[in-house]
Amino acid sequence: MKTISVPISVIVGGGICVSASDGHKVFDVIRQHIVNGNRAALSFSGVTRMTTAFLNAAVGQLYGDFDEQKIRQHLAPPEDAEDWHLVRLKIVVDRAKIYFNDNNSIDSIFSSITGQVNDKNS
Repeated sequence: MKTISVPISVIVGGGICVSASDGHKVFDVIRQHIVNGNRAALSFSGVTRMTTAFLNAAVGQLYGDFDEQKIRQHLAPPEDAEDWHLVRLKIVVDRAKIYFNDNNSIDSIFSSITGQVNDKNS
């Protein structure tokens, strides 16, 4: 299995990683590497700002497409990561595991509290 660096700041065109739409660009690259049987190593080089919304779209949604074991096999340790990058990444991964393990129950709770349907496509 080949490990391929995924340069976040290059994919999004800069070091400000805050939008979910930019996160989807990174997700598409990571997902393709997994489908192709490679390991993806997220490179945080040049990332100066980053939100959990961005990471949810980039990494969190992988847990909706693949099981945890496959993700562990195909995601290499991050490259050039600072502590704050890793803290946010851990928050997103932990939440994604919980959500995708029982998303119907969580959606039901969301709906009962807010009176709204949780639209996963927004």
